[in-house]
Amino acid sequence: MQINTRKNIFSIAALLALVGAAAPMAASAQSTEFTWYGRIDLGLESTSDGDVSRIMASNFASRLGIKGEHKFNPALSAIFQVETGVAPDDTANSKAFANRNSFVGLKSANAGTVLVGTYDMPLKTLEGTSGGLWGQGDLLEILVHGKGSRVAIGNANFQNVHTRKTNVLHYASPKFANAIVAKVAYSPDEAKTTVLNKAVFGASVEYNDGMFNGGVAIENQKDAIAAGKAMKATKVTLGTALSDFTVGVAFSKLDNSNGKETSNAVITGAYKLDSALTLKASLGKSGESSTGANDGIKGMAFEANYAIDKQVAVYGYFTKLTNDSAARGTLVSSDNFPSVVAGKDPRALGAGVRYSF
Repeated sequence: MQINTRKNIFSIAALLALVGAAAPMAASAQSTEFTWYGRIDLGLESTSDGDVSRIMASNFASRLGIKGEHKFNPALSAIFQVETGVAPDDTANSKAFANRNSFVGLKSANAGTVLVGTYDMPLKTLEGTSGGLWGQGDLLEILVHGKGSRVAIGNANFQNVHTRKTNVLHYASPKFANAIVAKVAYSPDEAKTTVLNKAVFGASVEYNDGMFNGGVAIENQKDAIAAGKAMKATKVTLGTALSDFTVGVAFSKLDNSNGKETSNAVITGAYKLDSALTLKASLGKSGESSTGANDGIKGMAFEANYAIDKQVAVYGYFTKLTNDSAARGTLVSSDNFPSVVAGKDPRALGAGVRYSF
C-alpha cells in the first residue's frame, strides 16, 4: 500500500489552520470571567469558658469559592457564585459544599441585581462601620444579631437573626444618588409539612457616601417559635469614617411574639496608626428578655491588626463576655468554642493570621 505523504502533510496543515482560525472565534464567543477566591483565617487562643482554661487552635470562617460573570452587554450580566466553608485546622469542621453564599442571578446597571440560591439576609449585611473586628471580636453576632440571647433564653424560645437563608430570592437595587441601596429578600418554607409556615422576609435601606453611613433593616421569620409566633427583628446602624478614624453604632430589637424580647447595642471604633497598624475596639450589651429574667449579656473586644500587605495580615485580640446569673452567652466566631454554664464569663486572648486571595 502506498501512502501519499505530500497529500497527508497538506491535509494536516489544513486541519491545523482550521483549528487555529476557530480558536480565536471560540475565545471571543466565551466572555465569562471566572475568579477563584478565598480566605484562610486561623488563630491560637488562650480561652476560658468561665470554669476551664484551654489552649485552642481556632478557625474563623475560612472559605473557598469560585465566581463568574457573563456579560451580555456593558449594562447587563449573568453572575454566579459557589462558596464553601473550610476548616484547615480540623477537617471535621469543614462544611457542606456551597454552604456559604452560593447563587445564580442577573445584574443590571439600571435595574439592580436579582439572585436565587443561598444568600445573607439584608439585616445581616447591614453593618456600615459598626462591625469589623476579627477573631472572637464580632460582638454584632453575639449581641445585636441575637446568638447570645438564643442560648441564654433557650433555643426553643428564641431565634437569632444572623440568617444566611437557603432557597432565597434576593434583590438589591442600583445605587441611587451614589449613596443609597435598598434590598429585599424572601425565603419560602419549602419543607412545610404542618400548619406552620416558617417563611422568612427581610428588607433594608442603607446610606453610605464614604464619610457618613446609616441604615435600617427588618426581618420576620413566620411561626419561628410556634403557630402565629413570629421572630421579629429591627436593626439600625449609624456611623462615620473620618480619615484614619471610624466609629459606628448598631441597635437591634428582637421579639419572639411570645413574651421574650431583647434590646441590644454595640459601638465599634477603629483608628489607623499608620499604613499597616490599626487598633479596634467594641463594647456592647444585650438586655434582659423580660423584667427579672437576669439573662442579659455584656461584651467587650479589642484588636490590634497589622497588614503585611493587601493579602496577609496578623492580628491579636482579647474578647470577654459578662453574663447575668441566668445568661449563657458564649463566643461564636470559631468552630468549636465550648458552651458556657449560666452566669459564667467566657473570654479569649489570641493571635491570628488572615490570608485572603
